[in-house]
Amino acid sequence: MAATGRTQGRRWRTGLGKSAAAGLVAGALAALAPATAAAEGAGARTTAPTGAASRAAAADEAGTVREIDAFVRGRLDATGTPGAALAVIEDGRVVHRRGFGEDGRGRAVTPDTPFLWGSVSKPVTGLAVMQLVEAGRVNLDEPVRTYLPRFRLVDPDVSDRITVRHLLTNTSGIPASAGNEIGDRYDNAPGALADAVRDLARIAPTSRPGTSYAYSSAGYAVLGALVEEVSGRPFGTYLHERVLDPLGMDHAVATEQDFERERVAPGHRSVFGTPVRFDAPYDTAGVPFGHVGGSLRDLTRFVLAELDGGRLDGRRVLSAKGTAETQRGHVDGSVGRYGLGWSVGTLKGTGERMVWKDGALPGHHAMVVMLPDSDRAVIVLQNAYHQLRAQEFGDAAFGAAQLLSGATPRATPTDPLAIVLPWTTAGLAAALLLCLAAPALRRLPRRRTAARARSRRRIALTTTASVAATLTLAALLWWLPSTLGGTPAMALLWIPDVGWSLVTAVVLALLLAAERTALGAWDLRRCGGETPGPRRAAVQPRRPRSVGSEHAGRCSCSPGDPTASCWTARPTPRGTGGAPSGRWRREPGSLSRDGAGGPPNGTRRTDWAGPRPRSARTSRLRASAGHLS
Repeated sequence: MAATGRTQGRRWRTGLGKSAAAGLVAGALAALAPATAAAEGAGARTTAPTGAASRAAAADEAGTVREIDAFVRGRLDATGTPGAALAVIEDGRVVHRRGFGEDGRGRAVTPDTPFLWGSVSKPVTGLAVMQLVEAGRVNLDEPVRTYLPRFRLVDPDVSDRITVRHLLTNTSGIPASAGNEIGDRYDNAPGALADAVRDLARIAPTSRPGTSYAYSSAGYAVLGALVEEVSGRPFGTYLHERVLDPLGMDHAVATEQDFERERVAPGHRSVFGTPVRFDAPYDTAGVPFGHVGGSLRDLTRFVLAELDGGRLDGRRVLSAKGTAETQRGHVDGSVGRYGLGWSVGTLKGTGERMVWKDGALPGHHAMVVMLPDSDRAVIVLQNAYHQLRAQEFGDAAFGAAQLLSGATPRATPTDPLAIVLPWTTAGLAAALLLCLAAPALRRLPRRRTAARARSRRRIALTTTASVAATLTLAALLWWLPSTLGGTPAMALLWIPDVGWSLVTAVVLALLLAAERTALGAWDLRRCGGETPGPRRAAVQPRRPRSVGSEHAGRCSCSPGDPTASCWTARPTPRGTGGAPSGRWRREPGSLSRDGAGGPPNGTRRTDWAGPRPRSARTSRLRASAGHLS
């Protein structure tokens, strides 16, 4: 479509030249009138196809726009994004701009709805630094400490060798994890950016400057502080005066006051597949690397200036050479090459050179895809984000750019981890809760009886193994976010369903370990303080010989002896005033019983079988513990 527009321009200029030449010839030589008529006819014939081509191009453009709208809407539905805004630039002009869904406050999203742009802020910071370079106030290859003496890492020698170019190209040696130290601080106090940079003094570099690439938001925070130091103005103020206002970005956000005035749309985070509104405060310390924002119209004007070599509506914010330098791939990055704030690669399906940047904050996603060789671009702003589905959010802009170039986009399938991980961590937390409540669900008297049946060694080993297992589980859960490149605090902020499930599981695991320790100590006390050793054989009661049918198997006395002191096995029914049911009682005519639990005085122990055990289970437990029945 861009080629069609340029062809139409050439035809228009050619027709104009022919008409002017024909007029001069007709006025000078009347004999050439037939030739003049022929030339005008040719011009008329040329005009007619141009109008047809224009209508065909417009129809083709409208069809492409409809395809882009349908594709973007499908990606929004797939990710559960409540609202978004889309802009399409063709041949250096905006041909389509619209909103989708709601802004989180019940209002429809429009091209004027403000969003936060995330890391799309980095090209804005890169442009600000290049302005100082072109003004002769900063040299890309000078050490950062030349302009910002307070900048320091753990290793002072490495700090002295880091240049401005190293920071812009993410080759300073500052690790990506350093962004966790200074990111998402939500600090709006005066000097917040300077304080964030000062905190880098406890960060150790992971490589020598200029030797390897590591994406680092912390490096762009340092660049923002450098702009403040050199210009003598807060970074947000500098952006307004030198970048945003000159480009007519009237509703851009670069300060806390802008954020409150423009009422930026709230973001949305996914909680078990459902978008949940998230009203995060502004972060002045994060402006250079993530907290510039504004409406779709604002970001569109910035992109138009980038496509036109740093100029828009006759106002230039950077030279064409400086703009090209920011969009040139300087080093190999994690995806393609990296320039001075922009990523550089080729568009799938066409191989066309592509300059792009995506950005994310908790609840927000933004993406710009530029095709500088054809003056095309696509911009997509979304008021939702899920860290485990980052590629799906980027598909909306990448796919739209492919459709704009005539290629067929292919949507990225949902990562199974994004579905499985939240429910797995939540299930693990529920299982730990059941384990913690298990002792209360069982009857403690049973545990007390079982404790008597175990040795101290067995109790100690069981308790130690249980406590060690739960503590190991807690450590693994706490370590899990680091495998995703974050911390538990970041998990709570960026993927709250996983983060809260992990924190809950860790707390429950620690409580379970404490509970197991306490129950183990209690069991050791209840087992009677016995030391491990061979079990004592259980003493079985001696049964008397059977000598008569009336006293069969119970004693050795004479059946008719009235002075016999034997006890018989005849139970007395309850409520009859006799001995309790199940106890031995004296036969009529014998001496009176003087105790409910044993024989009267003078009775031979061998003639008495004692009280019956209450239950077979209790008998076995007592026998196994080495106690007399």
